[in-house]
Order: sequence, then C-alpha cells, then structure tokens
Amino acid sequence: MVVPTTLLAEQHYSTFKDRFAPWPVKIEELSRFRSTREVRATLDGLEEGKVDLVIGTHKLIQPDIKFKNLGLVIIDEEHRFGVRQKEQLKKLRAEV
Repeated sequence: MVVPTTLLAEQHYSTFKDRFAPWPVKIEELSRFRSTREVRATLDGLEEGKVDLVIGTHKLIQPDIKFKNLGLVIIDEEHRFGVRQKEQLKKLRAEV
C-alpha cells in the first residue's frame, strides 16, 4: 500500500495490524519513523517474500525496491503524488 505521507502510513499500519492480528499475516511499514535496521529488514523481507503486506511512502516506488511476488498495489490518494512517482507506479502496474 503506497501512501503520500508518513502520518497516513502510520495510521494504516496500525489499522492493518489490528485487523489482521488473528491471522498469520506479516505486515511491515516503511517510513521515516522506522530505524535503518527496521527498514533494511523490511526490504530484505520483501525481496525474499517473507513480508505479506507493506505500507509505505514514496520509498516503496523507488526503482531499487525488489518484490518477490507483487500481487496487488493499493494507492491511497494518488492525486498527492508527483509526476515521477506516478511514472514509477505505472511501471509497477505492468507487474500486478
């Protein structure tokens, strides 16, 4: 799930963690609120397929982010992204 602000990322992360608590779903967040170690672990988990759902800001659509099996992209408030970010989202669309 791609969101335009760190506040939205934090809110969605909290909601998803609460709602998916009964199930074995690994949910992570990527934003400036996370430490370098947490970010690295999340990125490694995405690449290895160990993270089921990630909620983050523009970091998620950078070209160096690798997903093992990207099945769905949810964009919250697309109108708040810039032209470059929208181009990266279009590239993701071909894969999902």
